[in-house]
Amino acid sequence: MLSRVADSLYWIAQNMERADSVAKLLSARLVSILENQDPLLGTESDWKEVIEIASDKEEFRKIYDSYNRESVIQYLAFSKQNSNSILSCIKVARENAKMVREILPIELWEVINDLYLEIKEVSFFETNNEDLNRFLQSIHEKYFLFQGIISGFMSRREGYLFLVFGKYLEVIRKLARTLDVYYHKKRTERFEKEDIQYHYWSSVLSSLSGYHSYIQKYQASMDPVKIVNYLLFDDSQPRSASYGVQQLVNAFQVLEKQQINDYAQKLYGKLEELHQELRYDSVKNLPVSLHEYCQKLQSLCDSVGIAIMETYYLGEMSPT
Repeated sequence: MLSRVADSLYWIAQNMERADSVAKLLSARLVSILENQDPLLGTESDWKEVIEIASDKEEFRKIYDSYNRESVIQYLAFSKQNSNSILSCIKVARENAKMVREILPIELWEVINDLYLEIKEVSFFETNNEDLNRFLQSIHEKYFLFQGIISGFMSRREGYLFLVFGKYLEVIRKLARTLDVYYHKKRTERFEKEDIQYHYWSSVLSSLSGYHSYIQKYQASMDPVKIVNYLLFDDSQPRSASYGVQQLVNAFQVLEKQQINDYAQKLYGKLEELHQELRYDSVKNLPVSLHEYCQKLQSLCDSVGIAIMETYYLGEMSPT
């Protein structure tokens, strides 16, 4: 496969995953504001954590003076100045899809193109919370359609494997970053109310596409340790980090025909290191704090991404 084709497929998958993760994060926050009885939800510190998960605080502060609903949603959803906004990610995915249209199912191109045309027409400043949430949900629905077309219509050849690389590397990176921010947020006094704790952790699960499957397994028990274990180490959960790294390893093995060629030694080593880090069965067994562990996962994801680009001669983009 030509490197330019592999490059485009990798960035299509990663940017569509990133756009969807930002949409889920914003949607979960809007729902929390509407449903939660926490009087402090929606304050500047609350919106700041959304930026910490989805973007770069320093870059945000170059444009905006404060963290609030308007500035954060505008920056993360519609800003052309933010390379990781929903609009920017979908635009990058569309540009790459245009370059490889001949090998994509036509339905896949249509989903990406329609999504880009739709988001271009949205005026945030004329949108209330309910309408904005409907828009974010529509992005999520189109992302499901995007993944369904890949699953149902793409042959499992080299191109599909680069889509797997792009998707699951982003899944693990964003999951580690989200848990790092959420788990260590100091809300002890606010968590004295059971309903506030429930809404807080259900919001975490929703933002990471794990709410319904978690409830099916654990009913209504919003236990932070169970939630973190479920999201990190439960390999029956297709959005967990453990499941994701197994998909990366499988894709590498198929791509390299079950061999470890000299040119792929670095990538193999980084994938094995990430794989080893996700073989714990509980956060209680970690040799370091969860903060340090999540930081290490993010660093390893960046290293794997660099190794993929070097091994297969892909172009560079922001790992944020």
